[in-house]
Amino acid sequence: MDALSPLAGTPAAAATKTTSAAQGAASNPPGAATTATTTSAKDTLSLSTLAASLKGPSLDLFNKLKQNERALLGDLVDSGKVTGDDVNNALMGSLKQARRSSFATGSMMFETQNSNLFARADSVTADEMLKATDNTLARRKELVSRLGELEKSGQGGSDDYSAVLRALSGMEPGADPRGSGRVNGPPRSTRIVSPYTMNLGDQRFQQSGAEEAASNKLKEAGVSLSALSDAARGIAEDDVAGIVKEEASRMANAMGRNGG
Repeated sequence: MDALSPLAGTPAAAATKTTSAAQGAASNPPGAATTATTTSAKDTLSLSTLAASLKGPSLDLFNKLKQNERALLGDLVDSGKVTGDDVNNALMGSLKQARRSSFATGSMMFETQNSNLFARADSVTADEMLKATDNTLARRKELVSRLGELEKSGQGGSDDYSAVLRALSGMEPGADPRGSGRVNGPPRSTRIVSPYTMNLGDQRFQQSGAEEAASNKLKEAGVSLSALSDAARGIAEDDVAGIVKEEASRMANAMGRNGG
């Protein structure tokens, strides 16, 4: 990946600035042309410094940020208020938080959409569990796509947007509430039928001390951490979908070995 790729179109913009400065040299005072060229070089150097610090998922998340958010992070690195490593760590921390949120709300959605599976957990087959998993993940993908459409059309604060967020949290209208019928009914089976099972030590979900410290540093510098989390939602949903599918496949194999 190009070292300047975090800001889509930036290399071209920098080149345009430099070309324009050179073309205007004949009509502008020499000092003005020099200033424009120097500014362009400074912008490119600043961007390169930040880009070199961004790695893998952090770079992917950086590219999801709005232009003004990316520019703010570049300015903070250029000013020395934060380092490129701070930005990398904070972005990684935001992505892990978004994964945890996606996993938790996905688990809730799986239960509310498939309460019948939990009511008869001892007889659930692998095919039923896999179908329920696919349906839940498909519904979440649809909802996240809808959020993106609403954001692009400037409806981020609308009632529709809030309704989609509620649905993503597992509180979709018409869904059976978690634990429905448990109070007066028989105790639920201890057999696990949900692929939303997390290893608490999984580093894909756990913020490191450095990532937490970097997030606090960016917040103090004026960066909106909620904006980072919002931008991370789509990536996190895709990551969690992969994790859940992998666990569902493992569970299905185990059910098959046990005659389920």
